[in-house]
Amino acid sequence: MAVEPSASILVVDDSEAVCKALRDVLTVSGYTVRTAPSGERAMQIMETAQMDLIITDLKMSGMSGIQLLKKVKEKHPSLPVVILTGFGDMDSVIEAMRSGVADYLKKPFSINEVLQVTERELKRSQQMQAVAMAASLLPRAESPAGQVAAISFSAKDMERIDAALSELRAQTTADSVLLIEEGGCVVSSKGMLNGGNVPLLCALILSCRSTTTQVASLLGEEKSFPLHYLEGQRVAVYAAEINPILILVAVVPKSVKQGAVWVYAKKAVADVEKVSARAAQPVAPVAPAEAIVSTRVDEPTPPSPQSGSAPVGPEPAVTQPEPAADFDTLFSEEMLAAGTDLADSVQTLTWEEAMARGLLGDMKL
Repeated sequence: MAVEPSASILVVDDSEAVCKALRDVLTVSGYTVRTAPSGERAMQIMETAQMDLIITDLKMSGMSGIQLLKKVKEKHPSLPVVILTGFGDMDSVIEAMRSGVADYLKKPFSINEVLQVTERELKRSQQMQAVAMAASLLPRAESPAGQVAAISFSAKDMERIDAALSELRAQTTADSVLLIEEGGCVVSSKGMLNGGNVPLLCALILSCRSTTTQVASLLGEEKSFPLHYLEGQRVAVYAAEINPILILVAVVPKSVKQGAVWVYAKKAVADVEKVSARAAQPVAPVAPAEAIVSTRVDEPTPPSPQSGSAPVGPEPAVTQPEPAADFDTLFSEEMLAAGTDLADSVQTLTWEEAMARGLLGDMKL
């Protein structure tokens, strides 16, 4: 079922048969579909019609799919673009992923795959638009059982996560790449599991994780095994723990070398880890800072004026407190090597003064 009855989709392909096939499939599912035989014609259509999704072939005569993608993103940055590609075009697919393509469909594609990718990208686009209008975080993702995701990501962070998953899928020719949470929620997914049950797959992956955690504990490991690998006759399943909450899962054809998959998966894990760390970072409350009186060592401190008497001398300068710096920063090897005069940049305190200001905590000699 279509996400929105009037969602408009533009199909761009220089093959009339492909355009007709996609138009028929999407129209029956309730979408409004227009077709274009070239990228040039697609740009003309978009000047007078508003589209919710574009599906374009990667290789076309005249303007290529990547060229069309870049032109579309210049005018409509949030418009999702799905590309059609053959098996020999993976280098171009990776370039397209880095240019902002939402996902890709391999030729020949199935009806279910087309509908699943279309519905998912339209939903994601609608969520992004809602976030932009409300200037707030994305609604928390929910699993089929109604579980609520542990982390809410901003629209910008979701774009980074989707890009990392898309690039990993293109680099490994994976059937599907998913980012799931410990509660079974799917944060993001790319590709399609042919005949697969995504909630059940998530549950089984989490079950494997629980088992390996027990194995690690039994063997005296301080932490659970972060990498999991399952090999079948047709596909292999790779699972990598990003943190205690998030797991990256890739379903990859068995013919792809394990080493290559882990190299690309490691990069995706690092990219997602940066995003999740930022999203989970609590915002520390800002307490009112006390004013700090800056005085020169070679000048006497102005006496405090008595009640009812006129102030003597100029008022001491009030400055905002500098951010706290740790000892590694203040006395780094780089500073010492550069011959920095610490007396000019760091205030020298006696032991008693430092203790009185609470700078040494419970430190004792």
